[in-house]
Amino acid sequence: MTAVDVGKRFLWRSGGPRARTLKQMALRGFRSAPMQEHWAVRGVSLDVKAGEAVGVLGHNGSGKSTLLRMLGGVMQPDEGAITRVGKVRGLLELTTGIHGDLSGRENIYINGVIAGLTRREITARIDEIIAFSELGEAIDTPVRTYSSGMKLRLGFSVAAHADPDVLLIDEVLSVGDLAFQKKCLDRIHAIRDGGCAIVLITHELDQIEHICERAIWMSQGRCIAQGAPGMLVGEYRVAMDVETSLRAPKDVEALVLPSGVRLVMGENRFGSLDAEIVDVRILNAQGRPVREIAPGAGLSVELDIRAHKPIHGARACLSIGRGELDDVLDLNSERDGFKVGDLNGDARVRIDIERLDLAPGPFEMSVGLYEAEWRYSYDYHWRAHPLVVEGDKPDRGWLGPPRTWRRL
Repeated sequence: MTAVDVGKRFLWRSGGPRARTLKQMALRGFRSAPMQEHWAVRGVSLDVKAGEAVGVLGHNGSGKSTLLRMLGGVMQPDEGAITRVGKVRGLLELTTGIHGDLSGRENIYINGVIAGLTRREITARIDEIIAFSELGEAIDTPVRTYSSGMKLRLGFSVAAHADPDVLLIDEVLSVGDLAFQKKCLDRIHAIRDGGCAIVLITHELDQIEHICERAIWMSQGRCIAQGAPGMLVGEYRVAMDVETSLRAPKDVEALVLPSGVRLVMGENRFGSLDAEIVDVRILNAQGRPVREIAPGAGLSVELDIRAHKPIHGARACLSIGRGELDDVLDLNSERDGFKVGDLNGDARVRIDIERLDLAPGPFEMSVGLYEAEWRYSYDYHWRAHPLVVEGDKPDRGWLGPPRTWRRL
């Protein structure tokens, strides 16, 4: 797939709401307000070869999703040209096209046809799709009874078995629990290694580093840099850190949370502090505060927030890892479709995790509150909240999915 100097322009009229009646026209005059234009994408070129994955990073509003929709044919460019080879499949909205009154099995056939498969091809691989989705007996019940996570697993399972020549992915790889997320990533690797060209948009910078051979950085609709993922992701993180550092207040005293955690600016706490996370509670399934959980147990995390000025469109995030190593879990409210809402004064945000399939051992949790376009953090606690997964013998790995050994 090749894109050469593509651009997408949106037009609107300025000067307030459009006159809809003769009276409004008479009062305002019959002249139309002048047209305003905005180039969401302009002058972007991209060449993705078979078996290659290219990551696209940038803040919200930088033009990433508009570019992906042009590549997929959902939008047509206003300038430049796009050349597509083979079957193009987009993982943009996994639940689009899923009908609630039909069973999961029936939806597989419908969405498989939409993805370009014949009925015979769907029948030949339906057992594999169902097994991948891990929906079990629920596959023959109406989708309206599914949880949001079950619907996402169904949508991804169909899309991941459609054998596209070009795969476009927009923020959909963190589906389900940790074990299922790993399976999704393994499937993407297999699709790429099978000769599929992949364009990936995600806020998960680690995914760009692990999956992609090249990356491009977009800002205000233009490509401002491209190169090796490790280099580009590093520069992007530095830019975010610089923005956060410039906004950080000076001479802030250490904050001791009710849990006893001590936060020090510049060490394990970063942000402008326009809004603060004043307490973090980790709760077990019974709603009691804990620092230890059993492998595979569910938990909830509550963030008490205090906004010192009106804030619109904040994003919340939570990750779990160990020391300087990569996170084993990285969640954010935007990707999960949750809106924190406007903040002004005190508020509380809670995330419920159905099960956490981590191996026994010590972990640390990071939590954060970010500006609407992820340009900087209001308050970020790095590796500040300990969490222990119980077990006599800590595993060498990080995941601990349910399992059974047997001899056949």
